[in-house]
Order: sequence, then structure tokens, then C-alpha cells
Amino acid sequence: MGMRITTNMIRRNYTNNLMQNIGGLEKARKQVETGRRFQWSYEDPSAAAKGMILERRNARTADYINTVKNGQKWIDSQSDILSDLSKYANQIDESEFTAAMNDPAGTVGRDAFAQNLRELQNSLVKALNTQYGDTFLMAGTDGRNVPFDLKEDGTLLYQGKDVNDAAAMDPLKNQKLYVDVGFGLTFYPETEGEHAGEIVPSSAFDMAFPGILAVGSGTTQVEVPGKGTMELSNNIIVLAGQMADALTAEEFDRDLCNALWDQFKAGREDLQDQFARVGTKAQLLENTLSRLETDEQNIKEQYMDAVGIKPALAITNESYAMYSYNAALKIGTSLLGNSLLDFMK
Repeated sequence: MGMRITTNMIRRNYTNNLMQNIGGLEKARKQVETGRRFQWSYEDPSAAAKGMILERRNARTADYINTVKNGQKWIDSQSDILSDLSKYANQIDESEFTAAMNDPAGTVGRDAFAQNLRELQNSLVKALNTQYGDTFLMAGTDGRNVPFDLKEDGTLLYQGKDVNDAAAMDPLKNQKLYVDVGFGLTFYPETEGEHAGEIVPSSAFDMAFPGILAVGSGTTQVEVPGKGTMELSNNIIVLAGQMADALTAEEFDRDLCNALWDQFKAGREDLQDQFARVGTKAQLLENTLSRLETDEQNIKEQYMDAVGIKPALAITNESYAMYSYNAALKIGTSLLGNSLLDFMK
């Protein structure tokens, strides 16, 4: 006796096959949307495990790239500040003070040039107090507070300390602000003595630029004709103010003015040297970014090999799955009609 094939059996069989077609279509669509061969780790445990490792590496590399790009903007801004400082220093040296020393108008002319020097002195301070967002760029590690403060008596403070105090400035000149950009961030072991627990310099990037490096600190013993040995500031901002004071003194002292001028020129040359500091940092970041972007591309290629699917193949699979699904629907309209046996019950 043969088995009776009823409409319910056909419907059940067809429904199971149709659901498989729907599942295949959904999987094909997911492949197109995500670029992955599979969506669940149990479908390919080995590839899924490798994919997870590569995803973490890619995320970490993307963080490094973002940090480097922010660092480039930071260093570019520091470079812009140095350019402004250099412009003001050149104007003081090559324009204002040169003209003042050779002005035939005498006291009246020197008074006018002295006023210009004080304005340029304030411009130097304002440039050094430039912010990037809410952080002071030239403040070393104390980026939340205004780094330079010029008092009415001509005293200049950096992080609250007199810039002429060499002992106070030495530790401030060496401040570091490290960020992790993929150099293998490492800390000195606890047995390293004074450096215990600190970041190993070669394993991170130093973002800090203590502004005092740009404008000088401490004092120097200088021989001034007619006055003997004098202690002159190494700071070009302080010197600019003293040069203005010398121009407006009741008794104009050309020898003192020349001594201050020579000291200012030395400070200006030191300022120019700082361009090399930021230039080296900028080049390091550029090289680091290039390496990280290459690493990122390699990781993406490895990821595609592990869990990915080529776009052309994914689209082909989706087209075939759609064709199968539409064919199943078409066949279903003829298979699910009422059978003769059902009418004979």
C-alpha cells in the first residue's frame, strides 16, 4: 500500500524549504552589508578567533592614528607660536631698536621706539599664552594655567616663578608630557631608582613644549664699558622691557643699550634653534603616521582574509539567493492548491 501524499505534507515540506531559502537570502544580504563571510563565531570558530584579535589590533592602531593626527595639530600650533615669537623678536632687533639707536630726533624719538618695544614685549607674552582648545600650548605639563605673567615692574614669571631664577627654571625646562603612539609604552621598573615608575622616553612621544625654552631663562655676567660687570637676563621678553627702559632713561647710556642689545641677539638666536626641536617632532609624527597607516592597511587585509568576503562574490551570492527565493515563491503557488484526495475525504 503506497503512502498517501496530502496537501498538508506538501505544505510542510515546501514551508521548510522556503524558510531555508529565506535564511540563505538573509545570510547573503548580511555578507553584502558587513563584508563578513559569517555572522556567528560558531560558523567558523578558528576564523572568528583570528578576526577578534585583528579587530582589537585595528582598533588600537586607529587610536594611535587619531592620537598622532591630534599631535600633529598640536605641534603645528607650537610651530606657529614660534614663528610669531621670531617675527616679534626680529622686529625688535632689526627694526625698532636699530632705528632707536640711530634716531636723530634724540629723546623724543627714543620715547616713541620705547613704547613700540613695550607693545612688542606684550605681544611676545600673548603669543606664549596661546591656547589649543582649553590647554596652554607652551606651558609644559601645566596646561590648565596661564604660563607667563608679565608684572608692571618688568618681572616675568613662568609657572609662578621668576624667569631669571635659573635654579627654579631648570626643572621646568625639562617637563615632559608623554602620549602613547604605538612605540611600545614602557615604564621603568621599581628598582630603577629615581626613574622608578616613570615612562621610558623612547617608548612614547613627548608633546610638551616648555615655553621658557623659547625665550630664555637665568642671567649672564656681562662686562659693560663704564659700569663694570653686570648681571643681565637671558630672557628676551625681560630684555625687551629693559631695552625700552634704557631708551627712556634720564641719562641715555649707549654702552648699556648695546650690551642689552647684544644679549637680546643671543636670545633671539636661541629662539631660532627651537624650530629644530619642533621640526624634529613633526617629522617623527609624520613618519609614525605613515607606519601606522601601513599597519592599518595590512591588518585590514589580514582581516579580510580571515573573515571577509569579496564584494563581488557577496553580491553574486545575494543575487543567487534572491533568484532561489523568487523561484520558490513561484513554485509554491502551484504546489499549495487543494489536492483531489482532500475533496474525496
